This record gives sequence, C-alpha cells and structure tokens, in this order.
Amino acid sequence: MNVLILTDLSEVARNAGSYAVQFLGDIPVNFYMLNIREFNPEAGLEEEKKELALRKLHQRMDELQEISQNKDHNFFALYSESDLLTATRKYADEKNVDLIVMGAAHKGHSPFTIIGNHTYEVIKKIRYNILAVAEHCQYKPIEKMIFPIAYSTSLNKDVFAIFNKPQIAEGTALTVVEVGDPAKGVDVEAGREIFSQIKNRIVKVIPFKDKNIFSDDNLQKIQDRFDMIVMMGKNLGLCDSFLHTKRGIYSKVSNSLPILVLH
Repeated sequence: MNVLILTDLSEVARNAGSYAVQFLGDIPVNFYMLNIREFNPEAGLEEEKKELALRKLHQRMDELQEISQNKDHNFFALYSESDLLTATRKYADEKNVDLIVMGAAHKGHSPFTIIGNHTYEVIKKIRYNILAVAEHCQYKPIEKMIFPIAYSTSLNKDVFAIFNKPQIAEGTALTVVEVGDPAKGVDVEAGREIFSQIKNRIVKVIPFKDKNIFSDDNLQKIQDRFDMIVMMGKNLGLCDSFLHTKRGIYSKVSNSLPILVLH
C-alpha cells in the first residue's frame, strides 16, 4: 500500500502521521511524507529555509519509524515548492497512492471546525481517498465506523476498494446511515447490494429521514458511539454540511474522530 502524508511540520500534522502509522500497523506500507512550501523569491533566505524544512521532515520521519512496529513500513521524504494542489496531485499520481493523510484543522480555526481550509480544498479537488485526523485524536483499534450517505448519485463499488484490503480494520462494524430521501432515478437497492458485498465487515444499514444528521446533538452521539467517520467525496451536499469551515462558526460540539473520505 502507498500512503502520502501531507505535513506542514505542525503538531496537528505530526499527530496525523502517527495515527496513520498505527492505523495501518499490520500491513506493508510505503509512507511518503510530503512537505510543501510555496516558493517566494521575495522572502529571502530560501535555501536556508528549505534546508531547515528538510531537516525537520527527516526528524518527523525518524519519529514515525520509531512508532512503527512493522518491518514492512518504509518511509520516504518529499519536498515541494509548488502550490498545495499541484504538489499533492503530482506525488499522489507519481507514487500511485491508495490514501492521503492530513491533519483535519489547525489551531488557527475555531475549536469546533471539523476540517480546515487546506484539507477541505484537497478533499474537494483531489480524487484520492483521504484520511483527515483531528488534533486531539488518539489512535485506538477501530471497532465501529459510521458511514452517512445521501443517495444523490449512484454508487460505484470501486469506491469501497480500501475496505476490501486485508488487515485494514478487519471485522469492524460498519453502520451505513441513509440520510434523507434518494434523488430521483437513484437505485437504492443497488446501493445496498454493493454494501452487502463489502468484505470483512459487519454491515448494518439504517434509514435516517432527517437530513440534519450532523446537528450538535447527533454529532455528540457519533463521538460517543463510533471510532471513525466515513464519507463519500461525491456526496457533495453532505460533505459541505459537515466539513465546510463555516460549520465551526455555528457548532458547539468539536470532533475528535478521524474522517475517511472515499473517492
């Protein structure tokens, strides 16, 4: 498996990398740690800043190697002076990655912000599976996942390929929550059939007519009952209602769960 960890060398990014190494602790993985800093010729001391960033990047890589208990975990450092989307897309394509890992939201945001601006931009514009890890999220074995889905588009079974990989949270209870009414022409039964084919999971499907599944009350229940939130990237309305940074302005419940967005 190939995993791209995006790091700005912050504590939030450090925690995301640590979580990913433990979450994927039982399988062979190539971890590519990418630090992106856009080139600014007017800032001065560019070469010195690059060398400092590379030293810190290798320090973080050494830290993850110490956390890992798997001899089949390999770590590689990458550095780019392109913009976020260009660099991420370049290395995701080049390294044929299965998953991108990022910190969910940095300290500059409201404490109730689920996803920060940069992470949200990657989720919306980079068509790879993305694991966003909250600042205070500490790894524990995944036993229960919740997967809210709105049948606004038809499902493609290839989206769930990561669930069929052996030793990635095998045996996890996956609760699929069907939010609202399906869009006209969408075959709900075909979608349920795809869910039933997911391997190594205990899948339960629950209809949920209230579209506001991420109200503060419901989000708190999700925090209490589950270990990971799974979403589908092309569920644009559902993703926007939960992940957009404006949510942090109004919400009074913070999220401490990792969020896996499937593309």
